[in-house]
Amino acid sequence: MRPRSLLTLAALLPVTLLAACGTTDVPAAAPAASSAPASSGPITVTDGRGKSVTLPAPATRVVSLEWNTTEDVITLGVQPTGVADIKGYGSWVTASPITGTPVDVGTRTEPSLESVAEAEPDLIIGIVGSVPESAMEQMEKIAPVVLLTGADAKRPIELMKENFTTTAKLLGKDAEASTVLADLDAAVAAGKQKIADAGKAGTPFSLSYISAEGNSFSLRMHGPGSFAIAVASQLGLTPAWTEAGDEGWGLSTLDIEGLTTLPAGTEFGYWGNADTEDPLADLTTNKLWQSLDFVKNERVHKMGVGIWIYGGPASAKQWISDVTGAVAQ
Repeated sequence: MRPRSLLTLAALLPVTLLAACGTTDVPAAAPAASSAPASSGPITVTDGRGKSVTLPAPATRVVSLEWNTTEDVITLGVQPTGVADIKGYGSWVTASPITGTPVDVGTRTEPSLESVAEAEPDLIIGIVGSVPESAMEQMEKIAPVVLLTGADAKRPIELMKENFTTTAKLLGKDAEASTVLADLDAAVAAGKQKIADAGKAGTPFSLSYISAEGNSFSLRMHGPGSFAIAVASQLGLTPAWTEAGDEGWGLSTLDIEGLTTLPAGTEFGYWGNADTEDPLADLTTNKLWQSLDFVKNERVHKMGVGIWIYGGPASAKQWISDVTGAVAQ
């Protein structure tokens, strides 16, 4: 989510609404870490700003300014020399862990020019909005900057794959990318079959992030265009929450009373990380919550623990495992 209020949503999520859940297995097809590109020669891409960026050769020293780009770089077998918000990444993104000792280049919305320069990159990669306009000229003096589109609720899965293949091209890792994406497609097919075998095809599925302030609760609902629900739809589930939400991330805000509109039979997932307080503890005495169909019938699932549901193919595989495990049990 990133046009200033929404543009920085992904960056603020761990604080506001993005938490993580699910299994923590690393995708089997993820290439082993390596700094050597599979090909050489000039590389030109058009990034999310519509800007053409050329590298003289595949990048081997990468500074990543956003969690999803960091994940993709590592999934493709390259450990970044610089990463924004290393601590947060380690908590929220377990699919492709950092194993090297990159420079911490600051926050995802305000990277440090000095720290970026210290990492001596030959590529700086992030999403549109990662670099403040006031710092862009100086950033581009350090290394070529590629900023990808962060989110598009009209085509979340297609955008994820495009960003991944663009990153692979910049690293000279096209073959590795093809393997990872083929493995993801296989995981979708297997997950869909598991849902069908359990007799759960077409089941309404919902995901929210619940915030509590005293006796007041706010839910960030993931609509059909959110990446998490788009993946669940590929598995044969039906979006229980049908409001479109914002144009980037497909998110909207709801209160507890609004949950009464979810259809009967809904499997209700709520996103929470290992180091965040479980909001359900505050809902045990909420009569409206306790009256909800999915609560009474024990179809409430804490999900996405350690899974960045706004990430790339590696996190998507974890999410597939998490969803099928919750719904097809």
